[in-house]
Amino acid sequence: MKNITYIILLNHNGSSDTCDCILSLQKMTATDFKIIVVDNSSNPNEFTKLIQFVKSQRIPFVSFHQKEDKEINKEQIILIKAKENKGFAHGNNIALQFGLKQNNAANFWILNNDTIVDAEALSELKAYHSQHPKTILGSKLLYFYDNETIQAVGGSFNQTFYISEHVGEGKNKDVLKKDLPSIDYPHGASMFVSRFFVEEVGLLNEDFFLYYEELDWMYRAKSKGYKPDWCEKSIVYHKEGATIGSSYKKKKSIFSETQLFISRKKFIKKYYSLGFKFYFSSLLLIVNRLRKGQLALAKKLIKITFNDVK
Repeated sequence: MKNITYIILLNHNGSSDTCDCILSLQKMTATDFKIIVVDNSSNPNEFTKLIQFVKSQRIPFVSFHQKEDKEINKEQIILIKAKENKGFAHGNNIALQFGLKQNNAANFWILNNDTIVDAEALSELKAYHSQHPKTILGSKLLYFYDNETIQAVGGSFNQTFYISEHVGEGKNKDVLKKDLPSIDYPHGASMFVSRFFVEEVGLLNEDFFLYYEELDWMYRAKSKGYKPDWCEKSIVYHKEGATIGSSYKKKKSIFSETQLFISRKKFIKKYYSLGFKFYFSSLLLIVNRLRKGQLALAKKLIKITFNDVK
């Protein structure tokens, strides 16, 4: 079978969500796909749970550790145990590198494990991408717990204050694409790219542990003639933040907030400069945390802003 889409899920202590996502993928109308699950969990039982689940569903699969190299044939699910957790980009790159070794890999769909997909989600992505091949393509993300409301159709990056925002957030699911602003990058919870895209642009940048990976990917892709876009008919329901300590309509965890600030600084340093605009906008964000009574977080963000980060 040729022209396979390899769907990539990253599991970090979230096997229950991952299993639910796999079940929804199995119900799609599209059948020309395989699923790669990379497990970088701190809990060693997670990988075992994934294996047991796939066995219970009687889905052909293969499982192995990162440094091993196994050939696949009729297996529909590939379970890979990462050696360590080195972040979102690193985990997805393990899957991308494996997929690039497969002659039948035509496309890659990076999908958050805490999502449930519509039955037509992949079919619509492929149909749209076939007409717009020079894109990095996203889906319409709806809140899983409020499925009439959009979480995002992509993101925008404010070059004045160096702040990224969700496009479409809070809008009704039926809002038309023409009535929303254009996006600067797809949301990382659903990113569809061709094999040629990965070969031409490269893998995700592992300097970013969490956040800004998709924006960095898009900036690099622009120089190759690619544009960000999203498919109006590809619907994905997102539980949001289940794997990083956050959840729907709750404040981000201190871990995710600090990682956001670190990645933001790295991104701005790479593509802009750590000048007045960076420090001024960072202080505004820190003051906002202080107004919310988040003193411990504000102290961490001050250190990140004024000290070197790796």
